[in-house]
Formats: sequence, C-alpha cells, structure tokens
Amino acid sequence: MTKMTNFKIPTESEFIEADGTRYAYRKFGTQDGIPVVFLVHFRGTMENWDPNMLEPIANTRPVILFDNKGVGETDGLTPTTIADMAKDTATFIKTLGLEQVDILGFSIGGMVAQELALQEGDLVRKIIMAGTSPESGINPNPEIFERMNRHGGTEEDGINDFMFFFYEQTETSKSAGMASLQRIFNQKKVNSSEQVKEAQLQAIAKWAKQKSNHDYEWLQNIKHPVLVTNGVNDVMVPTKNSYILTEKLPKAQLIIYPDSGHGHLFQFPELFAEHVNSFLDSNSY
Repeated sequence: MTKMTNFKIPTESEFIEADGTRYAYRKFGTQDGIPVVFLVHFRGTMENWDPNMLEPIANTRPVILFDNKGVGETDGLTPTTIADMAKDTATFIKTLGLEQVDILGFSIGGMVAQELALQEGDLVRKIIMAGTSPESGINPNPEIFERMNRHGGTEEDGINDFMFFFYEQTETSKSAGMASLQRIFNQKKVNSSEQVKEAQLQAIAKWAKQKSNHDYEWLQNIKHPVLVTNGVNDVMVPTKNSYILTEKLPKAQLIIYPDSGHGHLFQFPELFAEHVNSFLDSNSY
C-alpha cells in the first residue's frame, strides 16, 4: 500500500477564468506526472471527496479538484446536459494549460467522463469510472429519483438519505460510511445551490432516458484504458451498469467491492486509492 505522507490537502481554492466563468480549483500532490482531474458526484463540490482516498493518490501524482460551472465556488449556471458539463470540463482543463490528464469520475462525474472522452479524446489518457452508468443504462427503482428530488427535511433526514444512497444497510458498511462522512464534514465549507440540484437532475434524467437501441455501440468509441468500479449492491446507479461498461468499453477492467454500494470508494478509501494508483501506473495498454 502507498506510504502516507504528511502533506495537507489545501483548504483554500485558486481561481482561473475561462469563457466568462471563474472556475474554483485546488491542485496538490506531486509536482511531476500526469494530473488526475476528479469529477464529483450529484450535488457534490470539490470538498466532497474523502481525504483518506485523496492522500494516497496525491502521494504519487498531481491531483486536481474543481467545481464545474455553477457548482460550489464556481460562478455561472450549471447546464442541464451531461454533454455541456463535459464541454465545461474540457474548457477548464485546457485553460490550466494541460495537454493530457487522467480522469476519475464518480457517479454523474463518470457520465461526464464518458462524454469528455468522446468529445476530447486526445485530452484524456486513462479513466476511472466509479459508480456510474452508460447513457440509457439500467435505471434504479423510481423511488430513488423521488427521494433524490424531495424538498425540505432535517439535517438528520439528509444524512439518512445519504447513507441509504451510498452504502449497504449492514452495520459494517454503515459504520465505514459514517466515518467517511465525518471526514468529509470536517473539511466542508461550501454547498451547492438548488439550481445545481435541479440542473443535474435534468441532466441525469436525459442521460437515463431509454433508447430503442440498447447495444451501447457508442461505447466502442472510447478507446482509452478504463477502470470501472462499484459496490456489489449500488441502489443509486445499479451495479449492472458497471458490467455493461466493462463489457462494451474496448479496454475496460472491473473491480467490485464487497458489502458496499455507491460509496464503495469512500467505504474502502485506502484500498480504492491503491487500485487507482496501480491502474494509472500500469503500462499494460
């Protein structure tokens, strides 16, 4: 396992302007190597990553966290399509002056990663797709969308929803999930707006809309090496989608984590980081 160092994840953001949008980001880790750009989950900001997962990755390569348009500390309005979110991601990366990056996309971030690979193939070297779905993939129970879209409720309700969406309903999974959530709460200062929630829900609904053609042939156009990960029982983005991605992407491999769901990368942060580093370091492709 990667040896931990004593560096601190930055708590203050830097800003860069592109096409009229002021993007907030935080860059840390090693000085050399291909940077990994992290694309966060539904309603998340760059403060929603578990630091226990980030640190081992940043020990071996540069890490870039950022808030996409309208999210967190970045201004503007969040678009209502995954394709536009991918365009904004590419704009941000290019404005930093980077010619090639690795991408780690979690949940909606994994959807954006797929679009980014299709739009800007030369900009991306390798991709990790965690807890995500291909376009027109297997949808969750309709109750999941209803629960995601509900308004109001107490902070306790929000925590209970998060634990339901992200973790198995076992004591081991929930205990690890609460520990991760506390680490995230300890660094959290900025939340996303209702506009972000509504726009991302619209984007997810469009992405999830079923097509008559279910062969997922378009995934063949993503030629990059891909690591697909998920928990054994993801209720938010059903785990079957991870198998579809692995089967249809030309250069994909799959890791399924036990006793876990959508939040597998936070439930097993050090192990997940070890798998990410091994994949990014590999010269197999």
